[in-house]
Amino acid sequence: MKYAAFSLLALVIALTGAFGWFYIYNYRPAVSDLKSRDDELFTLNNLLDKAKADLEVKDAQLRQAEARLEELTISDKKKAEEIEKVDETYQALLDEMKKEIEEGNIEITNLKGELSVNVLDKILFDSGKTAIKPEGLAVLGRVGEILKNVKDKKIVVEGHTDNVPISSALKSRFPTNWELSTARAVVVVRYLQEKVGIDPSLLWASGVSEYHPVADNTTGEGKARNRRIEIMLKPMPQSKKE
Repeated sequence: MKYAAFSLLALVIALTGAFGWFYIYNYRPAVSDLKSRDDELFTLNNLLDKAKADLEVKDAQLRQAEARLEELTISDKKKAEEIEKVDETYQALLDEMKKEIEEGNIEITNLKGELSVNVLDKILFDSGKTAIKPEGLAVLGRVGEILKNVKDKKIVVEGHTDNVPISSALKSRFPTNWELSTARAVVVVRYLQEKVGIDPSLLWASGVSEYHPVADNTTGEGKARNRRIEIMLKPMPQSKKE
């Protein structure tokens, strides 16, 4: 009996030792390794979630960049088409007004899609007058026929004078060069609308008096160049384009 009890006790001790050994050298390291792997997996999942979020942000930024690039491409293409149209108008004016250009009565320039036609007032108006001379009517008619093809630009008509004050005989009608330059611009605009048939919504008239000279006002030649009507093609206001 004692031997059986001793044997049982020895067996229990042996099993306890074996379990302890297994726990210390196998189970506990396995549990620790599993926990470590769980922690690593948790960290990796967090990194993956962050990478996904970053990828979504980058994807959104890329789509925005692509949309912006498309807008710029369309804008550049549209601008190029507009410049090409102005270039065609410019060339047509050069061909049509060759004689007047050679005589120095008209200057035509085209800078970055903004076309300008300077017509000296000596072929448009008598001194101090606002009635367009027959020669001037013929010139404006030829210029206007070409400008009738312009549909997407505003046609600005500016009146310019030299710096000679208005004579006393004309002061009751034109107190200063402001009034004279503005009246001439309006007369030209009305002619382009009523006689040539240009859409009036495209026409703008303004007088700028003597304050935007293109030549020296101290010489007769300079004064003659400064007395002019300038017809310009400019971009339409945004609301008009829409």
